[in-house]
Order: sequence, then C-alpha cells, then structure tokens
Amino acid sequence: MISPSKEQLLSSIQPGMKLDKSFFLRIYGYEISFPGFREEAISKLERAGCSRAMEYYDQTVSEYQVKRDAELRPVARWYRQQLEAEFNADMKKYDRTAGEQERNQQISNLKKNRWNVLSEILNFQ
Repeated sequence: MISPSKEQLLSSIQPGMKLDKSFFLRIYGYEISFPGFREEAISKLERAGCSRAMEYYDQTVSEYQVKRDAELRPVARWYRQQLEAEFNADMKKYDRTAGEQERNQQISNLKKNRWNVLSEILNFQ
C-alpha cells in the first residue's frame, strides 16, 4: 500500500471515519519528520468528532515504541559486542605498538648508557 502524503492524510480526516493503529502510526511517522504535524492531525481529528484522538495516538505510539525497543535490544547488544571486539583488537594493537616503542626506547637508553660508560672510560666528554 502506498502511503499518502501528509496533506492527503490530513484531507482524509472526516467525521465518522475508521481509525486504526496504522493511521496513528502514519501520523507518528510524519511527526518524526515534520515536528508539529501530530498537533495539526490530532486537532483536525478532534474537530471531526474524535475527542479521544490524543489518547488513541499516545497509546498506539507507546505500544509501537515498546515493541520497537524489544526488537532493537538484541541488535544493540550485538552492536555493542562488535564495538567492544574492535576496541579490544585496537588496544592489543596499541599495546603491541607501545611495547615495541618501549623496547626501542630501552634499546636507545642502553646504547646511550653504554656510550656514556665508554666515554668515561676513554675520557671523552
């Protein structure tokens, strides 16, 4: 089914029309992209005789969000695990690099120390 534009959705609001969850979810979808659309649509529904439009809207959106959050939870868990694995791999790489840098610094320090000792022995300053 092709979703109507927001203007078509508003113009479809008539007294006595059948309201279902998908209608309120379309309002919610337009509200996400066009803040303030909800108030416009609910106001028109109330003028058309649906005095509980806001209540129905809030209930439908709440149910949708609970379901969406439940569906996203495993995805979020998987994504977190992916990020942690990447972080741990980066840290191991960093530790290895840091270890190499530390070793190179130690070697450099040993060379300097040996040169200093040799300089003292040979009286070079």
